[in-house]
Amino acid sequence: MSPRAPLWTSTCLFSFVAITACATKSPAGGPAPAQTPSDGLAAAVATIRAEDLASHVETLASDAFAGRFPGTAGEVKTVSYISAHFARVGLRPTVGGSFAQPVPLVSATPDPSATLQAHGARGAATLRWGDDLLVGSPAATPEVTLRDAAVVFAGHGVVAPEYGWDDYGDVDVKGAIVVVLGGDPGPSPQEPTRFEGAALSYYGTSWHKGEAAASRGAAAVLELRADGHGGVAWQTLAVGARAPKMLLEDDGRPHKPALQGLIREEAAASLASLGGHELAQLKAAAATSGFRARSLGVRASITMKTERAAALSHNVIGVLPGARRPDEYVVYTAHWDHVGVRPELSGDKIFNGAVDNATGTAALLELAEAYAALTPPPERSIVFMATTAEEQGLLGARHYAAHPVFPLRDTVGVINMDALFPFGAFTSMTVVGLGSSELEDYLTAAAREVGRTVHADPSPELGAFFRSDHYPFAERGVPAIFAVGGPDPAAAPSPALIERFVDYVQRRYHQPGDEYNAATWDMTGIVQDVEVFLRTGVALARDDRFPNWRTGHVFRARRDAMRGS
Repeated sequence: MSPRAPLWTSTCLFSFVAITACATKSPAGGPAPAQTPSDGLAAAVATIRAEDLASHVETLASDAFAGRFPGTAGEVKTVSYISAHFARVGLRPTVGGSFAQPVPLVSATPDPSATLQAHGARGAATLRWGDDLLVGSPAATPEVTLRDAAVVFAGHGVVAPEYGWDDYGDVDVKGAIVVVLGGDPGPSPQEPTRFEGAALSYYGTSWHKGEAAASRGAAAVLELRADGHGGVAWQTLAVGARAPKMLLEDDGRPHKPALQGLIREEAAASLASLGGHELAQLKAAAATSGFRARSLGVRASITMKTERAAALSHNVIGVLPGARRPDEYVVYTAHWDHVGVRPELSGDKIFNGAVDNATGTAALLELAEAYAALTPPPERSIVFMATTAEEQGLLGARHYAAHPVFPLRDTVGVINMDALFPFGAFTSMTVVGLGSSELEDYLTAAAREVGRTVHADPSPELGAFFRSDHYPFAERGVPAIFAVGGPDPAAAPSPALIERFVDYVQRRYHQPGDEYNAATWDMTGIVQDVEVFLRTGVALARDDRFPNWRTGHVFRARRDAMRGS
């Protein structure tokens, strides 16, 4: 799973412990589709073997694959391995006789010497990249210069017609540097479900804030960030922001600001004070309905340079054509990439990414084998997609969603697999964003058949829904689901199990220690995960309906428009 989107997007640490051990059970949704028992399905399930999953993980997470970073020799090995498996089980290539879909990327390295020079009626200040700002060019433009730009405070930077909320109104922000708060306005006592209650909504994402500001002509967006927000220290963000970042050469965004990134809360307070404003008062005003963006009476200049280099990576996509409705597609996704090698480290320098996400990739390969054994074959086509550059900001999935091999209109749904836990059998699954789409009914029924219950994410404010490869499909309107197996929250997990999760989060997640260990890994729960994903997809492939987002969801109108309903 992506721990952070690119430099200019919001950052938070995804708590695996919370997701798997502290969930609360969700109320039941609509009637779950029944799975028709068949010997053919049983035979397909029987192909899902712990030893096969372990073998795939051991190979993909070996030092020979060098951390599977896009555009490296590790990618070549990974793409070759996945493609060979797809061919062996009988999947068809999807891109000009190949399984590999090219994903043009740009490597962008920001200039850490940049400063923002600001002045107002109360004085002047210099904000420094790294100490006060973490800003970059979403287009990897080699040099961006803003001279004496007006600084505007735009609340949360949200434009949400369905909630009657518009932080901009008719305020002119053309050419301005817009400062916004993180997240969304959230609920109120009168509207407890406004902006999806406690959950981070689409409108709270940096992606929306950037598009909303840029569509109104803003030149830059600076999102306020408190030190330690989401469990991540500002200094940790600063260290990561200095490294080269992969960007899509064409991300399909109609509007993006010239610069976007984070501003430290103390720096934002200093900036506001130059115009005679108190940050606390601005925050309070932004929480009220009817708030409109306002000038801070401050002007600022910055030159941001970016070292840019072209790069190329690949999604790996195979298809099993449907027997009756081959032009309708059930899609499975799992990202194959990890974060590569860090030569500057002492000791182990290879970030092997065994849990994240050799497990999900192994699940994808096992699913391809299971479907090849399924009789009768699926009525709808099944697409198996190993995406690239998820760790860089869901780039492979974003590229596919912008340049689909198979029409999104005819895509029934997307089932995403990311970071499956080798800690033994589980009786529960957490669905990130539970309550969003009708896909949940299919997965809930499948989980029940495997002896599992389904629960909601206990920490929706962290925004996990927006941080894995299902999301680029979701934001374009395609129902997509992301579920993770874990212990039943109704029964306290054993201290040993808690320690395994804590050990993973604190010492292995995105560290060289995320390695396969045959002596300690128990694949039973991952076998269960894959069976749930198989049963979910088979039910979708045997149905003739197209699931939708639930009534009132922000993406339902997009699906309706896509499907012409």
